[in-house]
Amino acid sequence: MTSSPQVISVDPLLSVGKSLFSGLGRTIRPALTALATVMMLAAWTQAAQAQKTTQQGSDPRRSATGAARVTTDTNADSDQRGRNDEKQVNDSYQPKGMEIGDFLLLPQVEFEEQYNSNFFARATDKKPDLITRIAPEFQLRSRFANHALNVTARAEQYLHRTYTNDNHLDALVAADGRYDFTRTWEATGYLEAYQRFEDRGSPDDRGGLEPTRTYGLTGRTGTKLQSGRFTYAGDIGASRLTFDDVPTSTGSIIRNNDRNRWEMLATGRTSYELFPGYAAVAQLQANRRHYDEEFDRNGFQRSSYGWRAETGIGLDISQLIRGDFLVGYLSQNYEDSRLHDPKGFALKSVFNWTPTRMTVVILSLERSVLETTTARASGMIHTGGSILARHELERNIILTASGSVFQDVFEGAGQTNWTYDTRARAVWALIPEAYVGGELGYRKRTSNVSTSEYDQVVLALRLGLRL
Repeated sequence: MTSSPQVISVDPLLSVGKSLFSGLGRTIRPALTALATVMMLAAWTQAAQAQKTTQQGSDPRRSATGAARVTTDTNADSDQRGRNDEKQVNDSYQPKGMEIGDFLLLPQVEFEEQYNSNFFARATDKKPDLITRIAPEFQLRSRFANHALNVTARAEQYLHRTYTNDNHLDALVAADGRYDFTRTWEATGYLEAYQRFEDRGSPDDRGGLEPTRTYGLTGRTGTKLQSGRFTYAGDIGASRLTFDDVPTSTGSIIRNNDRNRWEMLATGRTSYELFPGYAAVAQLQANRRHYDEEFDRNGFQRSSYGWRAETGIGLDISQLIRGDFLVGYLSQNYEDSRLHDPKGFALKSVFNWTPTRMTVVILSLERSVLETTTARASGMIHTGGSILARHELERNIILTASGSVFQDVFEGAGQTNWTYDTRARAVWALIPEAYVGGELGYRKRTSNVSTSEYDQVVLALRLGLRL
């Protein structure tokens, strides 16, 4: 059943905006004095360092071509949520960072005040809330002539004005590296450990007194070799996911140990350059998803194995367009014969298109099978597309707009959800060490299960300080 469109009144949003500015001021005022002192000392240190001629590798953030930063991302599609928008402003508005031998240390802290019109993502009895987010982050990037090693550490503290049971801390530590055997042969590695809390809008949220805490550990390694017109690539990876139990308002406990699992994935890829900028691509993936508990809370065996085979075209035309368009077949097979085995059409495509030096447009399409704990559903067949446009309005102002449509079919449970999401963001770098930003978003989910429907307005204001 699809809900009727709702009209959003402007007056409540204006009053919310006033509350956001007020809350943001109360949040950051105690920290500004200390941070300003640190920034002044760092600025003096960097000024002294700028007088020296470094013999180390080039700054890993700088483009050799001089093109706009919005066009120089090699993987712009990996930042759909805009976590790195502030890093896309012109070089003259980028912080210098701190030199530590062959590395560059880039610390920053971001303060955000957010309004959510339907925080618990409910079809009825909607509850708004104001949320403060404080997010310190450190990035350590290598400046070697060859090879690469980067480390990121980030924490995000969420403080709720009304529903304080949802206060939580997300944290992540990640490292990635590249070893260059030759100019045409490299090996890569990635390691990530995190603590996250499940979003209240997740299909797997059970409505506990507090959100579900998730721990994750992911490792991945791979290699790529170019030989003439052929390029061969392969990688293997494993992820460990665990979920905490959560209490309910009645005092009972929601057990989540039946969700704890390992997910393993192996990928092989071959491409052949037909002519400059165009390549034929073939890719094969195999996965294994193994649950700690043989049976889940509903008595089903959720462990499975699957594969997908795809072929298509890869593009890399200078700085104009790059990406893949791959189609094929997928299959996921569950140990429990009562669960339906999703199979059929596979799609995974992403394109980064640069119509001008000031603009990048990212188009993505996807059809895959995701895990879910919805009763009687084996997996969630996820199909959708999105478009994101990022534009450098001024050297220090970046504008971003995005929209997406996704269909989630819960195989075997008779449930289908449609999710529509649109967002607009802006980042304004005042000086290299400080920026402000804002975001306005709207999300709507329709479903043939009425209790799964909701709509949500999000308004956020941000202040970032960095060295």
